[in-house]
Amino acid sequence: MAVRGKGSRRTAIVLLLLALSMLLATEPAVAGRRDRLARTRRELRAARARLASLVQDDRELLGIISGISRELRSTQASLWAARQRLALVETRIHGQERRLDQLGAQRARRAATVATRARELYMMGPVAHVEALLETSSYGDFVDKSVALSYVMGYDTMVIQDLATLQDRTRKLRSALVVQRAAETDVRNEIADREAVQSDLLGTRTEAHRKLDSLIEGERAEIAALQREQARILSLIRASGSVSTGPVSRAGFAWPIRGRITSPYGRRHGGFHTGIDIDCETGDPIGASKAGTVIAAEWGGGYGNMTIIDHGNGVTTLYAHQSRLYVSKGDRVEQRRRIGACGETGHATGSHLHFEVRVNGEHRNPRGFLP
Repeated sequence: MAVRGKGSRRTAIVLLLLALSMLLATEPAVAGRRDRLARTRRELRAARARLASLVQDDRELLGIISGISRELRSTQASLWAARQRLALVETRIHGQERRLDQLGAQRARRAATVATRARELYMMGPVAHVEALLETSSYGDFVDKSVALSYVMGYDTMVIQDLATLQDRTRKLRSALVVQRAAETDVRNEIADREAVQSDLLGTRTEAHRKLDSLIEGERAEIAALQREQARILSLIRASGSVSTGPVSRAGFAWPIRGRITSPYGRRHGGFHTGIDIDCETGDPIGASKAGTVIAAEWGGGYGNMTIIDHGNGVTTLYAHQSRLYVSKGDRVEQRRRIGACGETGHATGSHLHFEVRVNGEHRNPRGFLP
């Protein structure tokens, strides 16, 4: 019985040390998880701010969706791992509670034994042991009773020591249980946080998809509207009589306005975008990309308020969706002279400048002419 008590005591100590080491090792991990969750929430706020801006291009929206999808996969994997940890902690808690119940039952039995022996000794009185020895009929009887009395007293001492061992093991196991329940609370809080982040990620991704779909539909409609005006644009340019008679220089052009390109030149969404869209705010000044003569400053249907400048040798530039026109047909303009203001007239998806470069009326990629 004594050997079993020592082994159980060692087991309880090992359990307690293991639980404490888990708690100490968990603290930095908990801090790291909280830092990552805080970072994810900051990134989500930034993504929502970008989604709320008036002008977005589909590449940026696809980037937002891709980033959110990566973070969502990471969050879902972390959520699964946290739930696995919770199941493990709950299993440990259940086992420790069951062990505490068993220790309680053992303590009750030991305590009952001690109480019974205490009553018996009290009833016998302090001289009963001596009288029992004196009432022996022979030396052998005396030895037998002495050994029996010593065994009884030793047994009582061992039961009391065993009870103390059980109480010590119970105390340590309860301490370990406190650690495990604290770990359970932490994991439950982590799960709640990650579920909230997962919900936010899903909502933001849905919003980004909705905005992307809307933007694509708007761009398709805008490109279709511009394509319907191509014949008219060609007739305006060819009526000016400007024709390329030799190699076309791509040098000497300047950006008509500073901003990011929100829609590039080329095939897009089932149509062909004949220029580039440059992000700007309504009213921002637009300058001539190169010196030349204004051959059109008028309403251009899907192009809205547009200006076309002939730079000679068959090269023209076109500026569409302007909110205001500051030049007229026949005006001679120098490079960077203000010719209009950014807007969203005609068929436009938000304020921007649609800028084209044409050679003999045929559109070319403006990026090949801009510095």
